[in-house]
Amino acid sequence: MIGWDSRWGTLKKVWADGNSTTGTYRPFGLDCSGFTDWVFYNISGGSYILGHGGGAHAQHTYCTPITWAEAQPGDLVFYPGDTHVGIVGGWDEGGNIQIIHCTSSYNNVVITGKAGFATIGRPQYYSS
Repeated sequence: MIGWDSRWGTLKKVWADGNSTTGTYRPFGLDCSGFTDWVFYNISGGSYILGHGGGAHAQHTYCTPITWAEAQPGDLVFYPGDTHVGIVGGWDEGGNIQIIHCTSSYNNVVITGKAGFATIGRPQYYSS
């Protein structure tokens, strides 16, 4: 289960079953899967929780596998073993895919390239 603090600006303990961040403190209570859940919750007007409260692995199970060539903004990308998740944000001026994700090494939301991400999927949200 993932939690975040509605008061924004505070630290909240994050719990995500099967996730390496279980029991850690993050700004706003978001880890990588909490961030992607938060994004889909907000774009759906509060009607959709991407991973149904689970971590990156649970979110991956609610995606249809696609190829990197089929990538569109809003698709999810995963590290091997579903240890991390990000969202395709678009492409830079050189045509390189850009990934938006919440990373503990920077302890905030960042935009990076594809490095480390091994698989990609289209959330079932788009086919609902």
